[in-house]
Amino acid sequence: MPAMASSNIALKEWSVLVDAIGRGEQMLLLRKGGIADPGGGFHLQHREFWFYPTWEHQKEEFLRSEFRSRLKEAAPAGTKVPLKVYAGVAAQKEITDPSKLAGLKKYHLWSPEFFEQRKAYKPELPLQVLVLRAYKLRKPVLHAVRPEYAGCKSWVELGEEVSYEGAEPVMENKRFISVLEEITKSI
Repeated sequence: MPAMASSNIALKEWSVLVDAIGRGEQMLLLRKGGIADPGGGFHLQHREFWFYPTWEHQKEEFLRSEFRSRLKEAAPAGTKVPLKVYAGVAAQKEITDPSKLAGLKKYHLWSPEFFEQRKAYKPELPLQVLVLRAYKLRKPVLHAVRPEYAGCKSWVELGEEVSYEGAEPVMENKRFISVLEEITKSI
């Protein structure tokens, strides 16, 4: 379990991926950085964080066909967003070729079109691959949407600390260690 009992730090990510992370289906994140990120690239400023679900940039063609129907389930929540998944970064690696992740299909929902788009976007920047250890609350904490959270930036500072006490790992420890070893060997 993460070191602290609450946090006010959140990483913005597609709602459909946050849901998959909470189900133990998505173990990886690929980041290059948002337009509003300092220096124009992604920096791992925090090793533990909430996921702040977003609906920007989610596209059907960026998900494998068997997961596309989930976009309808991951509709915007209006004036509040559900904080339900907390994660720690178990491993991080920079890669220049996203095709290295093709063999790890069982740990992500992305389509080949997504990898092509990531490769083409800011090609001078490497991709940051994050391997996640995720925890999920049984009941989400509804958090108010604030104007300062808007825009293409990776990190947001929530207005207050949000407790993740009682959050449970989405994957049993022995399985997680096995998956972590498989992923780190592949990348």
